Amino acid sequence: MNEESEKPNHPSTSGPREFSKEEIKSILGKHLSWVDSKGAEGQAADFEGAHLKGVVLMGANLKETNFQGTNLYGAYLKKANLEKANLKRANLRGANLRWANLKNADLEGANLIRADLWEANLEQTQLAGANLKMAEGLTREQVGRASVDEATVLPDYLKKPS
Repeated sequence: MNEESEKPNHPSTSGPREFSKEEIKSILGKHLSWVDSKGAEGQAADFEGAHLKGVVLMGANLKETNFQGTNLYGAYLKKANLEKANLKRANLRGANLRWANLKNADLEGANLIRADLWEANLEQTQLAGANLKMAEGLTREQVGRASVDEATVLPDYLKKPS
């Protein structure tokens, strides 16, 4: 395999970071040790700028994981713990976030078009500038517990009548 055809697993100008299923499993194992030991062991998961389209992480402990700018299009994150995760500018279009814990997560500028947020915990979740157009299962109560701004795009069914 020549140098040009190899895909680096670090940020570069050559494109998004790619991870095999084995690499993701290894990273998440180290991350779980890091979370359980309060940072004394293991290593925090860092998927910044990665291409994780359609990844299945159902029920995974992703607390404080860095997903900034990550492509999570169609990801299956049902019941995942994303508390305090960095999801700034992440693409979560069509992602399944049912029953996910997004407490204190940062989703500033994230794409959540058609994401399923049924019963997701959005307590103190940063949604400034996030696009929630056509998001499913989102309620006024959830939005009320989150931090939104004038740039946050809400589904039509949650917009205030003008």
